[in-house]
Amino acid sequence: MMAGIRAWWRDEEPSTRFALLAIVAVGALARLAALGQPMRYDESVTYLYFVGRSWRTAVSAYQFPNNHLLYTVAAKLMALLGHGAPWSLRLPAFVAGVATIPLTYALGRALYTRGAALIGAALVAAAMPLILYSANARGYAWIIAAYLILMLIAARIRADGATPRRWAAFALVAAAGLATIPVMLYPLGAVALWFAFTQLVEHGTGARPMFAELAGALAAAGALALVAYLPIIHVNGLAALTANKFVTASPWPQFYAQLIPNIVLTFSTWAQPYPLLIASLLAGIAVVGIFSSVRGSNEGVSVVLAAYVWSAVLLVVNHRVPFSRTWLWMLPIVALAVGSACDHALTHPRVRRVAAYLPGLAVAIAAFGVAWGFATDAIGRSTDTGLFAAAQPIAQALATRVRPGDRVLAPIPSNAPLQYYMLRAGADTALLSTPDSLTTREIIVLNRSYGQTVPWAIAVGMVDTAHFGPVAPAMSARDGDVFVAERKARAP
Repeated sequence: MMAGIRAWWRDEEPSTRFALLAIVAVGALARLAALGQPMRYDESVTYLYFVGRSWRTAVSAYQFPNNHLLYTVAAKLMALLGHGAPWSLRLPAFVAGVATIPLTYALGRALYTRGAALIGAALVAAAMPLILYSANARGYAWIIAAYLILMLIAARIRADGATPRRWAAFALVAAAGLATIPVMLYPLGAVALWFAFTQLVEHGTGARPMFAELAGALAAAGALALVAYLPIIHVNGLAALTANKFVTASPWPQFYAQLIPNIVLTFSTWAQPYPLLIASLLAGIAVVGIFSSVRGSNEGVSVVLAAYVWSAVLLVVNHRVPFSRTWLWMLPIVALAVGSACDHALTHPRVRRVAAYLPGLAVAIAAFGVAWGFATDAIGRSTDTGLFAAAQPIAQALATRVRPGDRVLAPIPSNAPLQYYMLRAGADTALLSTPDSLTTREIIVLNRSYGQTVPWAIAVGMVDTAHFGPVAPAMSARDGDVFVAERKARAP
């Protein structure tokens, strides 16, 4: 394998090699900078309930689908080295996120052209959602990387034939993805559908043996994933995986009502960091690329259309709209569709000379996207997976100010990041659940990013004004405000 990679690398033009290295470096630096962002709600929950617990709990607990099992194991190993610091919990996602850039290029070279691959890799390097999830201690970056690896394996089998080693690699990668997050069913099915239809188009009924081998690899992947989930199934039952509130089918009216907002949110997320005009232009180019890339490429059946068809089928069968981040695995192939359309446009006689500068243009695209994203603080402003930037400074302040009888009140999504940083600061996290009868002072932590104010806290019953008050401001930091309410004197 390594000999094949070295041979491929030697065959690339020097300008292409330099451009790819520069694009990977730009993307890696962007992801490295994002490692320092404050811990978000979902990844804090992952640490508090799984990674930060015993090994037995880490591999068997499933109160929430936040337990991305294989990622939890990797993060727990890294946490031992980094003493639970954010960078250590996020390091496995960071590695996969950086790897996504050259993997996108490799898939582009396998299915399209050098130009399409470079532009696709550049867009992936600068995509703020991919940067965010490369610095988020959860398994989504692994799912994206697994999809690209599976596509590369499938493309290799298609081009050079099947071998037991290649199918074993396919099954292992698929099993790893499924054992990370069950939503791997979406990208795995997309790869299988693309491969099956490509074989059918190219070989007709002669593709039956390959169908059988594909089915065997999928069955092996499912069996391996099932083994990984056995501790969870033993402790919680199979329903914890298949019938939790995040995956159970919705009533059809609710499904249809949620579908369009999910599509709009997905597009707006993918558009980051670009302004709406540029994002709309890229979307239009992607559509052109999707419907024109098969001509003059090695794609066979459209990869993007196969992904959309399979996802639509699975959506209808389950009729449950997932979180928009579920679709992030599609972003690299949409970026390649943009690259394919752009590269095809550069074959026009009037602009053919520009093609000679394409490697430099691809590097410029990556650099511009990353610079624009950080200039506009696209990651810092994103509330995806729960944002509370003030969690660390507030936790450090509380560590020195809380006293017995205090109760710290913080709603979602502030509570988990606050608890994580209170643990890091050595504060007593039991104060987050002090019984009301023992509480002498309420410390109210509110999150301005979600419009949380004192009147809001009173309206939702978070603050007990009958027994505590007046509510007085204590401190502010970033997007957080802290208020204090003493228990009123008891009636004689």
